[in-house]
Amino acid sequence: MKPLLFSLMFLFVFSTLFSQNIWLNEFHYDNVGADEGEFLEIVLEDAGSYTLSDFTITLYNGNGGATYGTLTLDSFTTGAVIDNFTIYYKLIAPIQNGAPDGIAIDYQGILIPGQFLSYEGTFEASGGPANGVTSIDIGVSEGSTTPIGESLQLFGSGSVYSDFIWQEPALETPGELNNGQTIGGTPEPTIIVVSPNGGEQWEQGSTHDITWTSINFDDNVKIELGMVWNRTREVLIASTENDGSWEWNIPIDQTISDWYVIIISDAIDGDPSDQSDDPFSIIEPIPVTPYTIYEIQYSTTGSSPHVGELVETTGVVTAIFEYYFFIQDGPGAWNGIAIYPMQSVEIGDEIVISGMVDEYFDKTEITDIINMTVLGTADIPAPVIISTSALASSEEYESVLVKVQDVTVTNEDLGNGEWEIDDGSGPCIVGHLGDYTYVPVLDDFIYDITGVSDYTYGAFKLEPRTDDDLNITGLDVNPLRLLFLTYEHCSNGKVFTITNYSESNIVIESMTTMGFLPSAEWSIEDFNLQLPYNLEAGSSLEFNVIVNLYTENFTREIVSDTLYIETNVINKKITILYNSNLNSNVENHTIATANTLIGNYPNPFNPETTIYFTTEQDENAELVIYNIKGQLVKTLVNIKLEAGNYSTTWNGKDKNERPVASGIYFYKLKKGNETYTRKMLLLK
Repeated sequence: MKPLLFSLMFLFVFSTLFSQNIWLNEFHYDNVGADEGEFLEIVLEDAGSYTLSDFTITLYNGNGGATYGTLTLDSFTTGAVIDNFTIYYKLIAPIQNGAPDGIAIDYQGILIPGQFLSYEGTFEASGGPANGVTSIDIGVSEGSTTPIGESLQLFGSGSVYSDFIWQEPALETPGELNNGQTIGGTPEPTIIVVSPNGGEQWEQGSTHDITWTSINFDDNVKIELGMVWNRTREVLIASTENDGSWEWNIPIDQTISDWYVIIISDAIDGDPSDQSDDPFSIIEPIPVTPYTIYEIQYSTTGSSPHVGELVETTGVVTAIFEYYFFIQDGPGAWNGIAIYPMQSVEIGDEIVISGMVDEYFDKTEITDIINMTVLGTADIPAPVIISTSALASSEEYESVLVKVQDVTVTNEDLGNGEWEIDDGSGPCIVGHLGDYTYVPVLDDFIYDITGVSDYTYGAFKLEPRTDDDLNITGLDVNPLRLLFLTYEHCSNGKVFTITNYSESNIVIESMTTMGFLPSAEWSIEDFNLQLPYNLEAGSSLEFNVIVNLYTENFTREIVSDTLYIETNVINKKITILYNSNLNSNVENHTIATANTLIGNYPNPFNPETTIYFTTEQDENAELVIYNIKGQLVKTLVNIKLEAGNYSTTWNGKDKNERPVASGIYFYKLKKGNETYTRKMLLLK
């Protein structure tokens, strides 16, 4: 009898801990001028069943993930009661401005599932009830242009958090239902047009994404182009997948008008549906003037001579940060420029981009992007070696990839993640935008640091991109990225050098390849390379990396791979990149279709592994993980994909984000009538 009683008590406690229906419903944290009226709003179902002080709302600082404030729900003001749902609100000052920051709700110290929310990005909590949990970005934000009296709030109808979506700032409603919100009852299927939604100007002959959000609705949608003044409709696509985005290639002869709207509806019966809140325009193509980056940047007066002009320029992506990235069309002064906002690019991409030249607080940018094309991959310009004092004061190196050498950390904490270095010529600031793990320590000596010279908040700053940009040990690998642009280059190979600048020997333990490289094989050509290799202080090692491509019965479309140099001091990563199509460089153009390729690396792995696979045509693909008993662990992919190469990472967790045990697991790829299964081993 006692075991049964214990089980019933456990079930009661468990259900009590995880049955609370509570969520963040509305909040305000930033506006034009000095912040005013910052507040939080919480919705709780069946409030009379709980002690309100058992619910805690924790505020998180995304810079480091620590908490900076806690409140209990009993300190909130009671607002409207709808059915069995009570709305609580509280004025709070200050709620930190994002990039990113977050809010968590817990009950008796247990985090409410799905209620560690953040704005302006995601981060992992380093304390409090959400410790170790990665936040969920709500996808909308406020800023210095948000009008006073507006807030971020949930929209839609339903009885649980997942029934609603966050919308852009709207008139605030603390203690009351939000704009367009219904709580209780049966959730209604909803479609919301996101873009175009009023005021956009799209050119004839251009390509734009029509985007939308749907709630409680998964069926295909119909997209129509409406004309406000005569209420006519033109079907752009009668039925497309409800994935939130559809690419519209606007005809070159599309009628010019300021009165268009987009209508999106259920493809079967038209319900639900929504249309743009306000009209958008189709306009004539805007003349764009081509310039080199040098021509855009060079100025003896400070500002670009082309501010306010629509320009087109070409460059190679040198650095990518959260909100913007940099391109460069050659080494040296005046050859780099910032691009805002972020586009879908990778370091090493050569792009042609069109947009408006702007001076954002004295930093020259290309913004209001109207077109961007990735031409392929290219060599990244070599960094300019300059002194720390030159970096801190030289306009001509703004947005250029630079390197400082033999520096010492002279201030490990300037605030906001920034620190200071000096090579003896004068100090300069090192920023925090990159993804590097080095923690500065006062008086640390660093052999060299590479990064982009960025200009923010009235100062030039060196922005390293990753740990590879900080040469702490004196081990230099050059170049970090080898580009094989033609079939001949792959056959002949390319040379790179490892140099030991430190005062002690470094042992190269191994060299391995990883990634997904179909129809090819690696070889390393060097007459005296025997591993482990003792790279003596002050010496260099050169060797040739060759990729041999098969020429029969396989496609010659290949994707990026990585070569690692592993030492007992530090890991240096060298990325090998390829052109996506080498056919033009090979005489034999008769190429058979490649077999499906699937693999994962690393294997064995801990804590995560990347699974690579191909699709030969547009088709539904499902990639799932099973344990050795044949039980489903997690579905990683279940979507229609275009033909191409894909990869996805499994973090060793099940569908409920709980870590799985060590052992053998299987990943199965289903495509049409075909199934492919592979084995992998998780070691802990």
